[in-house]
Amino acid sequence: MARSLSVPERPALQQSIVDLLRQRGSRLLTIKDIAERLEDADATREQVERAVEELEQDGVILAVRGKRYSLLEFTPYHAGSIRVHPDGHGTILGGPDSDDIYIDRRSMKGAMNGDLVVVRVDKQRPSFKKLRDRRYIVGEVTQVLRRAHRTVVGRFHLEPEPYVVPFDVRIDTDILIEEDATYDAREGEMVNVEIDRYPDRSSHLATGRVVEVLGFIGDPGVDIEVVVRKHHIPHNFPQEVLDAADAIPSEVPQDIIAQRVDLRERHIVTIDGETAKDFDDAVEVQLLPNGNYLLGVHIADVAHYVTEGSELDKEAFERGTSVYFPGRAIPMLPERLSNGICSLNPQIERLTFSCEIEIDGRGRFVDRKVYKSVIRTKERMTYTNVNAILVARGLAPSSGAERDRAAEANGAELLERYGYLIPDFERMFALYEILRVRRDQRGSIDFDLPEAEVMLGESGDIEAIRPTERNVAHRLIEEFMLAANEVVARELVFANQPGLYRVHQQPDPQKLADLKDILKEFKLTLRGNLEDIRPGELQRVLKSVAGTPEERFLTNIILRSMKRAFYSEENIGHFALGLEHYCHFTSPIRRYPDLIVHRRLAELIESGPLYGERREQIERAHPLYALQSSERERRAEEAEREVLEWKKVIFMRDKVGEEYTGIVTGVAPFGLFVELDEIFVQGMVPVATIGGDFWIYADREHRMRGESTNRELRLGDHVRIRVESIDEDRHQLEFRLLEVSGQPIKERER
Repeated sequence: MARSLSVPERPALQQSIVDLLRQRGSRLLTIKDIAERLEDADATREQVERAVEELEQDGVILAVRGKRYSLLEFTPYHAGSIRVHPDGHGTILGGPDSDDIYIDRRSMKGAMNGDLVVVRVDKQRPSFKKLRDRRYIVGEVTQVLRRAHRTVVGRFHLEPEPYVVPFDVRIDTDILIEEDATYDAREGEMVNVEIDRYPDRSSHLATGRVVEVLGFIGDPGVDIEVVVRKHHIPHNFPQEVLDAADAIPSEVPQDIIAQRVDLRERHIVTIDGETAKDFDDAVEVQLLPNGNYLLGVHIADVAHYVTEGSELDKEAFERGTSVYFPGRAIPMLPERLSNGICSLNPQIERLTFSCEIEIDGRGRFVDRKVYKSVIRTKERMTYTNVNAILVARGLAPSSGAERDRAAEANGAELLERYGYLIPDFERMFALYEILRVRRDQRGSIDFDLPEAEVMLGESGDIEAIRPTERNVAHRLIEEFMLAANEVVARELVFANQPGLYRVHQQPDPQKLADLKDILKEFKLTLRGNLEDIRPGELQRVLKSVAGTPEERFLTNIILRSMKRAFYSEENIGHFALGLEHYCHFTSPIRRYPDLIVHRRLAELIESGPLYGERREQIERAHPLYALQSSERERRAEEAEREVLEWKKVIFMRDKVGEEYTGIVTGVAPFGLFVELDEIFVQGMVPVATIGGDFWIYADREHRMRGESTNRELRLGDHVRIRVESIDEDRHQLEFRLLEVSGQPIKERER
């Protein structure tokens, strides 16, 4: 495995070369020219050659006319990661001031999805192509700089000769396998292939060798194994990383405890899900003599064990985040740390970073303090049990008579077992209500909808798909974590300390205009200037549809109109939360950005704000930390979503022919997308199967209209469908439309 630098910044010599070439503009320089003109006189010719080669591989500079170099920006070439579409063409996203680039299948020259490539475009006489209402400039791949796939997962076939069809439809090439490199794979099994030869200008085929046999699609667990390898998620720790974890003592040394604030006697508890094994955070709430509340959020001090530049740090940077699938987790850190010495397990001494916030009755943060501590949590509580206690005490809201009776019966037992903590939970609930009002007043957007949860049996088979439940205990912990993250971000900003922030930008006005059109169909409006909309306006719309049949659909539409949150070295605020300062501090066991925030806090506490060379080093590293963390988060989300969709398709295997109700979540020229009620499974109704009329697609109106009847099929329509067929390889379900808003629809004759 390639190892990452502990501080992944561009080396000074490379930066000097870039600066020199930028000064020279369009004039070309040889290696000799570069070496002679560099300010760094100590750099050898060999070092300059290596730095130039690395910059060339990164797509920063380009060799023109032999070995004469220029920055790419001064040439008719572009570099970027290519996205290959199922029909074989590729696209490269341009920057803010440049067009996206389209490459047709014949001009791919062996590039595969995700490869870093150099593309030539004719700047003097550019050609353009329009695709799905977007304009692209036409280009041609001239060079593949870096391959995205050293391995490819796919289905193995024996005839006419051994070959593998990639599982990812965006990898548009089969892989030939040598007779002696099949790893004894059987026809139809899913395998992982190491590529020996990539496609190029002369051949569309690749060659490789099978290195893993994963099993047949449909066998329990194979879906996760396939997706993990498709997204190249590291799932085995290198031996040197395991050795580093094994070298850490399993108990906290007394001399370290003596250096910290001792909180071991305080009523501190963890509150997590039933299946959680790693506990990042613990909480407490005290009532102060002045009537204010003291919120204590205590976070595992992972940075004490995962030091900068260590093998553990390099691996954590590479992974970026833990990844969670139904019945399985791929952790960022080895289990000895994530479930062991770093985890805030009950009644065991653990090192923590504590954030204390004094909060008054109006939710204002009167005072704050961040420091290193040692704790011993009193109990390992679950959301279910805390909610049951609050229901039994008459604090948590009603959630239905049957559930309330169960909670009340369980609550009596829990009240006896945790009687000494009841005042603590009551204070937590009181503070939660204060913080909730504060959040509502600032207009924070709350997408509080249940998601699909896959329930697995002991054998790994899917027993059910049901909505996740979020009770008061979930929301209580969420508010406490938001408060701690906000306070820590303020701590960094006000001390002028470099930080890594969780940011969320203002929505794009055009997307809001499209949203406004959709909302009109439901007699809803977006008020005010779309260029400067406030989160409170979107939250107002969400509240107005709460409890309606369209709530889930419209919430997802609003969510899609917004930009993604990401990590940044710049503190530009968090739109959805309505916060000027926000970072991630509370999950360092499973998120790398939190670990970086802990390091900056530790430096601030120990030696004050950074200055000089150390600050410059950190400021160069943080943009790369932010980029890597954002990319790894996206990779994890895509993999988790893909497995969930695959699990849903597997669950529907024996449901062909059954009827369900649902809602239309998408309208396209080729059909309707429908999400089923309760189980949140999505499928498509092909337009060719909808009878009763000839249906015409109206793009801007998000609907289909019958040519003769003028009847409409629209976003948000409530429908009844029949499950017609399943394509497990593509995770697709095909439905037949039976009713729309209670009115029958004829099936088209076959």
